[in-house]
Amino acid sequence: MTNSLIRLEFQKVLKNIAVRTASGAGEAEVLLLTPGWLRETADELQRETEAAAALFDNGIIIPAGGNDNLHQVCDLLDNGVIVLEPIHLRTTGSILADLDRFIQSVDSSRDEAVDYSALEKYLQRIPRLRELSDRLISITTPDGEISPDASKELYRLVRQVDRLKRKLSKRIDKISSSLSSRNVLRDMPPTLRDGRYVLPVISSRKNDVRGIVHDRSESGETIFIEPSVLVEDGNALREASLDLDYEKRRIIKEASLQIREHLDSLKQCFDASASLDAIFARASFHKEYGTVFPSRGSLSLVNLRHPLIPEKEVVRNSIVMPEDWRVLIVSGPNAGGKSVLLKAVGLAIVTSQSGIGSCADAESTLPFFDRIHVSIGDQQSIAQHQSTYSARLLEQLEMLNAPGESSLALIDEPAAGTDPLTGAALAASVLEHLAGSGCRLIVTTHQGQLKSFAQGRSGFYNGCMNFQSDSLQPDYSFIAGIPGSSFTLEIAKRMCFPDTVLERAQELSGDSFKLDRMLEEVTSARKEVQIQLENLEKEREENRKSLEREEAELKKARDDLLTQRGKIEKDYQEIERSVNSRADSLLARLAKTESAEERKELRAEVRVISRISHDQRKVSAIDNKPADGDIEPGDWVIVKGWSGCGKVEETGKDQASVILGNLRLRKPLCDLEKVPAPDEKPSSAGWSVPVEAETELDLRGMSADEALAELDRALDDGIVASIPFINVIHGKGKGILMKAVVDMVRSDGRVADFRQGKPSEGGTGVTIVSLHPPEKKS
Repeated sequence: MTNSLIRLEFQKVLKNIAVRTASGAGEAEVLLLTPGWLRETADELQRETEAAAALFDNGIIIPAGGNDNLHQVCDLLDNGVIVLEPIHLRTTGSILADLDRFIQSVDSSRDEAVDYSALEKYLQRIPRLRELSDRLISITTPDGEISPDASKELYRLVRQVDRLKRKLSKRIDKISSSLSSRNVLRDMPPTLRDGRYVLPVISSRKNDVRGIVHDRSESGETIFIEPSVLVEDGNALREASLDLDYEKRRIIKEASLQIREHLDSLKQCFDASASLDAIFARASFHKEYGTVFPSRGSLSLVNLRHPLIPEKEVVRNSIVMPEDWRVLIVSGPNAGGKSVLLKAVGLAIVTSQSGIGSCADAESTLPFFDRIHVSIGDQQSIAQHQSTYSARLLEQLEMLNAPGESSLALIDEPAAGTDPLTGAALAASVLEHLAGSGCRLIVTTHQGQLKSFAQGRSGFYNGCMNFQSDSLQPDYSFIAGIPGSSFTLEIAKRMCFPDTVLERAQELSGDSFKLDRMLEEVTSARKEVQIQLENLEKEREENRKSLEREEAELKKARDDLLTQRGKIEKDYQEIERSVNSRADSLLARLAKTESAEERKELRAEVRVISRISHDQRKVSAIDNKPADGDIEPGDWVIVKGWSGCGKVEETGKDQASVILGNLRLRKPLCDLEKVPAPDEKPSSAGWSVPVEAETELDLRGMSADEALAELDRALDDGIVASIPFINVIHGKGKGILMKAVVDMVRSDGRVADFRQGKPSEGGTGVTIVSLHPPEKKS
């Protein structure tokens, strides 16, 4: 790792990632990670992390926990081991099975929305040895022993050995019981020596037990004797046990040879699994810390935070530089956060190019850098006769000798440790040269000369770390565009320097002290403006969200109204069909009946239906009222004072001719209101009746009874046809017909009003009878 990365404490970030690995090999890969100084390398590292993060989201993670054991197996086989231990067989089988399931999960989760291609070079190196893994698992137990079912012969031998052991155990227990009463045996149960069942016989009584001596206690007081009657069964057990051990060894050797056949594939599998373990550790860090991979562009780190500072303590800063940025000079008080900011920017760049991601917001952008130079901290060395300042000069010399294009230099206090005037002059010259070579720089300083050096130079910008002058405490926030005061005297005052010393220092500082005060005032004012702008932005955002909520509520209300309207229209159509059907029936009966009583009842029902129909048309006309416009022939209109709608036949300057049912009316345009064309089937307002309604009735020459019968029928026809009036001609004569007509219409519920005709209308020989329109009650 280069000195620049060490000074940025990049290794600490890697250690934070390394603890997320599941294997030692994966941990080692993480700790060896370096930034991609080629665009292709950086992009590839980013794609790897994003692909692993997508697998994380699907609940898929590399099972690398047994990878170190796989490495151990490969080393044993490389070192010439022929027969592995059963635990190694079990471990290898389990690892291969886990990796096979991992590959299957990855294959099943592939879709067009997620690109796993960056991981293909690792996935393809993991062998699909399902048959081998199944074999290794089937011949071993979970605790790493050979399974009794590993072969039929092994199963038979295991049962044979168990049977012989049980037989010998029973027989020796029986012999022990028979001898225990004779004080021949020690007070301890029978035991095993070299796989043989023996009795613990007292030394002095050994001649009382015939058999083979297999062992003796350290004190010599106990002799372990295999009774002669058990020798034959003991030999059978020993022989079966040897056969059993041979069969186990044969199975293990055969499995070990199978693993050796795939040794090269297993080595590749180990390497690929270690790499994937490291990649998934990066993805875990990326998801937990919410890192982002900034798109290419100018340096714009929004809400940047240092990855090594706890979330609850870190102060986020936005570093947004213009396109022409070459040098940013950051000033401010000691312990104000300048060096931390410098490291945070450096880490954001190297982590974004290392497949880790920057600790910033998603809208951030960064240029690509193919190298980074860092001069931070005290690098003095007594052994090398190197002072603090000479160490800084060597670092700056290294930057001057390196190619500048697409590089970044982070320099902390370039003029510290030497004469302020000449040191600042040399530092300014170095900055100017590096910027001219294409290098971009971020520099921290207390030197007033360097602060003023940035003023008026293209690509040079000032910035400062904020300091709260009232509490004399830094808040670690970055302010772009202006230099900052070092607050030297203020900090000394906080540390209880004598007032006389501070006053004298202020006198000696002269104009520089005034400049610091001006910078302090400008910084404070800018901070207040920034806070106000942030508050305005928050208020604007709240208003926008409130407007969106209100628009959503309004849309919902409109949708609800449309739904309700549709339901009402459906109900209206149902009512209309019912009314039409009923009306047709009533009209047919009214035209046929001769009974006065029945005609009266039918007329009453017709009026009720007419009111219902009119109310429906009125509401429908309001809901569907077309836009205002000129009335033209062919338009459908409602005529003031008339029920139903009619069709305009022709129009004049101020009047129009309207066909209303069986009538043709001439009405002023102001009495007409445009409505939508009715359905193809006429509504109840425009019933086509089986009678011809006349607006004039001549009763002359009739008797009173005949005249009243004709008037009754004319009133029915007029109500059905919705005509507004009837001119009843009864003549003058003796006034008999006139009196009969007036008496009838005075009490008839169908009549709204009546009057004597005007001279131009026939005078006293005519009575004008006005009928109730359908919308009015009788």
